[in-house]
Amino acid sequence: MTALLQVKDLAITYRTGGSIIPGRSRTFDAVKGVSFDIAAGQGLGLVGESGSGKTTVGRAILRLVKPSRGSIKFDGQEVTAFGSNTPLSFRRDVQVVFQDPRSSLNPRRTIRDTLAQVIKRHFDTPDDETQRRAAELLDKVQLPSYHLDRYPSELSGGQQQRVAIARALAPQPRLLVCDEPVSALDVSTQSQILNLLSDLRRDLNLAYLFISHDLAVVRQVSDFVVVMHRGAIVEQGPCETIYTEPQADYTKLLLSSVPALDAWKRRAGLNA
Repeated sequence: MTALLQVKDLAITYRTGGSIIPGRSRTFDAVKGVSFDIAAGQGLGLVGESGSGKTTVGRAILRLVKPSRGSIKFDGQEVTAFGSNTPLSFRRDVQVVFQDPRSSLNPRRTIRDTLAQVIKRHFDTPDDETQRRAAELLDKVQLPSYHLDRYPSELSGGQQQRVAIARALAPQPRLLVCDEPVSALDVSTQSQILNLLSDLRRDLNLAYLFISHDLAVVRQVSDFVVVMHRGAIVEQGPCETIYTEPQADYTKLLLSSVPALDAWKRRAGLNA
């Protein structure tokens, strides 16, 4: 299977303390030699506790953090070689859904304006076509079109996240980086958003990098799982293998802390 995204030997080191006490700077290895591939249409779950380095990996792929070494290739292009100017084609192909939709949506823009801005930037469509596409995007995320003329503050958290997903879909991307996209939502809304993401992945042949601390959440949208701890990969493999036959002690610890997964195991007749 040809890789759409290839991450090889990725390392990210931060320097801390020097600006506060000159001569006392230290280095911190946030990511240590991480490698994985994502094929077109594949869902990869990147899992670990806070501080494991998983979000830093996602930020490096999005070019928000500069790697210390390693390679990030998207569709054969070396992302780390782009320099200071990221090509619009990459911004179109790789989109992100953040954890908190309240902070990622402009409170002064209606949903119509938010979506239209992205559509215009990437496709320069006439106004009537832009409006048609905006309505189609809301339909894709299962929101009625009358929400187009509402502001983010008039929507629930789940509705806001649906809008954020619609905005990410507007450029017609090939890869979505989902950074804890349901952790700020209540349990019932989490399930709805995960079902939506699963349907979109199937219908649009999207690839996902799904970043989460919750293995039970990742299982719903991933084919392959990479488990990170203290900046390094401790285990990776097909999703069901990781859930049913974990090898690393850290993975077993994460699994044991998920009540929903324990219940699923019991229903499936597996040892919890």
